[in-house]
Amino acid sequence: MQNVKRKKMINGQKIIDFHAHILPGADHGSSSIDDTLGQIALMNNAGVDTVVATPHFYPNRHTVEYFFEKVSSSVEKIGSIDIPRPRICLGAEVLYCDGIDNMQDLDRFCIRGTKVLILELPLDTWDDRLFDTVKTLLSEYTVVLAHIDRYILYQTEAIYSLLEMGARAQINAQSLFYRKERKHLSPLIEAGDICAIGSDLHKLENKSVRCFAAAPKKLGNAYSDIMQSADELLKDAVKI
Repeated sequence: MQNVKRKKMINGQKIIDFHAHILPGADHGSSSIDDTLGQIALMNNAGVDTVVATPHFYPNRHTVEYFFEKVSSSVEKIGSIDIPRPRICLGAEVLYCDGIDNMQDLDRFCIRGTKVLILELPLDTWDDRLFDTVKTLLSEYTVVLAHIDRYILYQTEAIYSLLEMGARAQINAQSLFYRKERKHLSPLIEAGDICAIGSDLHKLENKSVRCFAAAPKKLGNAYSDIMQSADELLKDAVKI
């Protein structure tokens, strides 16, 4: 355990994976506790101190009750794990839909203990309703846009507009290894607009964790600033 803890610091900074699908049975990220054990081993090897569990919530597919029944069952299984592991913050990756700002119980989807809401943007057309919805959400929540690297090549101006409104941005570590995505992300990284990095780990994708572990080499001095931003977002989070 002590060896793992020593690895979980870079220049005294916590290593935080802000986006990973590690809750067993909660979504397609981990189908069983065995999957989760394998994912934890990958994260331990990468020196992860804290991970935000981000099971998908699709408002057009799931009820709130169904979603949190799955999460509750997953948390019970996590509690049975008796091996060194990162501290886990419970959150959700909430897919945008029209009217989501009026959804009851939206607070429950924030990272537990905080007002931080991780929002997944759609892959199709972004219209005025999306911007109006994000603006409304920002009046009550800290909105973190999930994996903006997924949209940065074709929604560049829109991403900048959302950030100017006050939204925060998380990127997946793999994007740092793709030339086009990295080129478009570099101005945001240099400006300090990226608040968190995630592996977006599903199943036992060793590549995504390797990229996460190699992020310091790609980000240089910005890495510490990003980890500090993530740590600040999680300062009140409940960790299990």
